[in-house]
Amino acid sequence: MPMPLRLEVFETLAESGVPQLLLPEQIEELRLSAYENGYNAGWDDAGHQVADEDRARRVEVERQLQQLAFTYHEVRAHLLRAIEPVFEAMLATVIPAAARASVLPMAIEQLISLAGAIAETPVTLRVSPGTRAEFEAALGGLVLPPLAIVECEKVAPLQAEIAFEPNETRIDLEAVSAELRAAITRFYMIQNEEVKHA
Repeated sequence: MPMPLRLEVFETLAESGVPQLLLPEQIEELRLSAYENGYNAGWDDAGHQVADEDRARRVEVERQLQQLAFTYHEVRAHLLRAIEPVFEAMLATVIPAAARASVLPMAIEQLISLAGAIAETPVTLRVSPGTRAEFEAALGGLVLPPLAIVECEKVAPLQAEIAFEPNETRIDLEAVSAELRAAITRFYMIQNEEVKHA
């Protein structure tokens, strides 16, 4: 009868299911090693979790700040667009009317201040065409040096010129109105550029 095949055994004594006895020092060393590994793993895990939470909080804060900044620029641009027609209406009606109403009082103020200084020197007041009667009515009854009111084509409606030898003074609210219009136009150009880059 043939002999059964015998295979080589590769197990060690510990793997064979036979309990291996450890010394108390070895057990304590294994216990301390397991505790140390668990402690380090927990510490690393907590550190990663804190870092992840910090990163998430930072991202959320940045997102909210961007939304606030965007909202601020959006509201500001909206308000500026809303009041632009008000400025345009002021430039078209209120400011010219106020300037027209101011030319006469400013001319009177200048003439009165000159009255004491130039006593008998003849003064020429050049005004825009069609406004002479208005000036004569306003100046009637005032104590002034000899005064000639002359309508002049080169004097605009928002201007007046006071001439006495050898001096001349010009009241030019036309230029003031133009500067104001230019300033408001520049302001809106700058605002529009800022909104584009915001």
